[in-house]
Amino acid sequence: LRVRMVQKLGVEDFDPVYIFDEKSTVEWTPCGKKLSCSFPGIKFASRMENYYGRDAQIVEMDGAFDNLQELMYVESAFSDSSTKYAGELSQAILALALAPGSNNGSGLMQTLAAFKIRDIYERKVARRALEKEMKMPAASSA
Repeated sequence: LRVRMVQKLGVEDFDPVYIFDEKSTVEWTPCGKKLSCSFPGIKFASRMENYYGRDAQIVEMDGAFDNLQELMYVESAFSDSSTKYAGELSQAILALALAPGSNNGSGLMQTLAAFKIRDIYERKVARRALEKEMKMPAASSA
């Protein structure tokens, strides 16, 4: 199953996720000693693309994990994933290991999207709190 995550550039409070190098074209097939997978393997890609007239960062996965415990290795290749700690992506997917799509790109991309949505929300809330704080008159010390 090939799944693509299209991320529009220039969105306020949003930094797209990518693999290895920002705005680079990357194709990666990590099967081997650190990741077991059935033929033809798992393929990841990350690249810039014009998507319906808009610049976008594309991240995609084609294939399925044979062992979700090995997801941590793949997680380390993603940058700007909006996780709060190393292993959070793997932990979130493992928590739903029996759900449909958990071992393929649909589960991975849905989880990445959830972290991005959380990050946007937290940034907006923090900005509103700061704006509100700046509008309040300074407390007098008597």
